[in-house]
Amino acid sequence: MLFEIVAAALVGLAVVAALISPLTRPGVTAPPGADEPEDIEETPKGIALAALREIEFDRATGKLSDEDYAALKAKYTGEALSILRAEPAPAPANTAGDVTPADPVEGMIADRVRKLAGELIRCPGCGPRPETDALFCSSCGRSLTMGGCGSCGAPLVPGSHFCEGCGTAVAR
Repeated sequence: MLFEIVAAALVGLAVVAALISPLTRPGVTAPPGADEPEDIEETPKGIALAALREIEFDRATGKLSDEDYAALKAKYTGEALSILRAEPAPAPANTAGDVTPADPVEGMIADRVRKLAGELIRCPGCGPRPETDALFCSSCGRSLTMGGCGSCGAPLVPGSHFCEGCGTAVAR
């Protein structure tokens, strides 16, 4: 019985030592801010925009009177404008002509918008369509697969998912 208690204590100490050893090694440190990314809601810009969203929601749900709403909106709009005006100017355009935003969240949003714009199906007469799997335009009834690519007019290979000419997604 005594032998089992001593063995269990030794195993427990070994586990604790294994868990603590990475924390006590000299020279191995994480760079500052590497623990977690900056939360956009914790920045001054995020706080001001969240406050504006909150008062809009409170007014829509009837929690704020029109007078209170007007006073709060004026206050938080002024704060948001001063924060936005104090931000640095956007980065210069890159070789592709796109502007690279200084704010990483705005960069992610811009990337997503560019990606979605490339996935849109286009009708030759009506332009981009909201349906991603439509065979015919919901407005004018034109075929979205016959007669070529809606973006560049190149002939489409039957069964293809993308135009060989410009790479635009086509209806399947």
